[in-house]
Amino acid sequence: MISSSAPEPSAGVDGSDDSADGDELHLPGFVAESDVLPPSKGLGLRLLALLVGIGLVIGLAFVGGAVLFTSLWPTNDLLCDASEGTCSDVSPEQIAEFSSIALPEGVEVESVQFATVEDVAGLLHATVVLPDGAADPLRSGDYRVAPTLSWAAEADALGLDNLLLYEGIESVTGPGFEAASGQRADGRTVILIRVSRAL
Repeated sequence: MISSSAPEPSAGVDGSDDSADGDELHLPGFVAESDVLPPSKGLGLRLLALLVGIGLVIGLAFVGGAVLFTSLWPTNDLLCDASEGTCSDVSPEQIAEFSSIALPEGVEVESVQFATVEDVAGLLHATVVLPDGAADPLRSGDYRVAPTLSWAAEADALGLDNLLLYEGIESVTGPGFEAASGQRADGRTVILIRVSRAL
């Protein structure tokens, strides 16, 4: 009968017992707890610096975007407020920018009113007359023909020939962009603009 006995612990190279390392179990493919390096003392500072850096980048991007946005779109500082009376100092360039209508050079501003709502929205009502022979910019641009508009009777009252109603293409201009155009007796094109949009 063969008797078996438990293998005796082997001695290490330096003569020490390998089992003297405590109760750690050494298995192939596993890293012993004692073999893991302790975390670096500066890790917390580096993480904090990284978070601060990310915050600064996001903050600068937000401020830069806000500056760009306000420089592109007219605000009540650039356009008059109709609540204080009829506006007369709004330029054709401001009307074109606010309405997304490519008005040609030499356009005449017949009437215009602008007002703001709690500095978050702007309302623009304008009537402009194009130079003689100028093409109607509404016929090829960011607007499309609309079947009707709530203020169509106002446009009809002008007695324009070939009157067409338009609304902004929402995927381009967003909602709130409306206009109408037609020719008056002398053949010049008249455009009525009614825009309500965010500032």
